[in-house]
Amino acid sequence: MGSITCATMLAIALVGCSKSSPDKSESGSAAPPAGSAKPSEPAAKAEPTESATVVGPTKTASGTLEVSGAITGSFEWRKKDQKSPISCAWDAAKEIGSTRVDVSDGAGKLITLGIDVPPSDLGLPRLDVMSKDLPAPLKTSFGFNVSGDDTVLITVKFIDAKLGDEKKPDLTIKGTLEVSCPRKK
Repeated sequence: MGSITCATMLAIALVGCSKSSPDKSESGSAAPPAGSAKPSEPAAKAEPTESATVVGPTKTASGTLEVSGAITGSFEWRKKDQKSPISCAWDAAKEIGSTRVDVSDGAGKLITLGIDVPPSDLGLPRLDVMSKDLPAPLKTSFGFNVSGDDTVLITVKFIDAKLGDEKKPDLTIKGTLEVSCPRKK
């Protein structure tokens, strides 16, 4: 019985050493800690992959939009709330381009703004607004101005963009949104 007790004590000592070993805790062992749920494993593994796949310049947006009507609140771009990455292109010499950006009120409401500025002989600029909180996408060509520069900063000024019925608009947007769209090097 003395040898079993000694062997048991040796096994306990080895288990105790392996739990406190700094090599395993710092290196991020693939084995989950006892009692941890398996669904958290993919999230932990996805983080390094996500940051490693970022290529090229970062696109951002700033400014606050006051929205009223079917959706009401102050909306701005928040990276953590965006559903799709910002897309944008601008040619300052021709004054044509487009941008698509998600803006959020920070409380769960999200609006996607799509702005397209074609050459003047092909038509007026167009604003498309989409949200799960709207029954259908809304469109207009009035109530906003778009400009850009050679550093590819697109500025959209919403003077009083009314979307939907002219007499009783579904949505009204006021404010300025600046989209930074650096070119890839």
